[in-house]
Amino acid sequence: MRTIYHYFDKLLGYVTYTAAAVSGLAILLTAFMICYEIIARSVFGSPTVWVMEISTYFLIFAGFLGMAYTMRKNGHICVDFLYARFSRNVRRVLDIFTSALSLFAMYVCVTESTNYMLMSYDMGIVSPSLLRVPLWIPQTAMVVGFTLLFLEILNHLLRDFFDDGKEEKL
Repeated sequence: MRTIYHYFDKLLGYVTYTAAAVSGLAILLTAFMICYEIIARSVFGSPTVWVMEISTYFLIFAGFLGMAYTMRKNGHICVDFLYARFSRNVRRVLDIFTSALSLFAMYVCVTESTNYMLMSYDMGIVSPSLLRVPLWIPQTAMVVGFTLLFLEILNHLLRDFFDDGKEEKL
């Protein structure tokens, strides 16, 4: 079973790192778009109609795609002034409990964001701008981000079950 877990962890790691790279690329492209807008507006006196909307969508993608990477690197906020005083076994039980609660919360987020995106798709809802972007496209970022975060939390929970204090080599 540990071998299956290690393959799952490795595959999920590749997907998570890819999502993080896409997230970083989205932030970089957003910076370029904003620079372009500044130059177009101030130098040429010709502002764009698309930069604000598209850069907002890119930042949404970046935020949602980056959540799983942050979880993998244990970068989410943790208040541990009491947690650090507990024994290793108590901390392990607390980790399992909080991971289980987080899995439930992410399950709700995945299902609700999927329903929201599908509703937008079925109803043909578009942005109220000149671009008229179908809103299911940026809403997909929520579904993908929450799904990856769900899988990373599951991975964290499985690691807590399989980690007995010893490192296992492949």
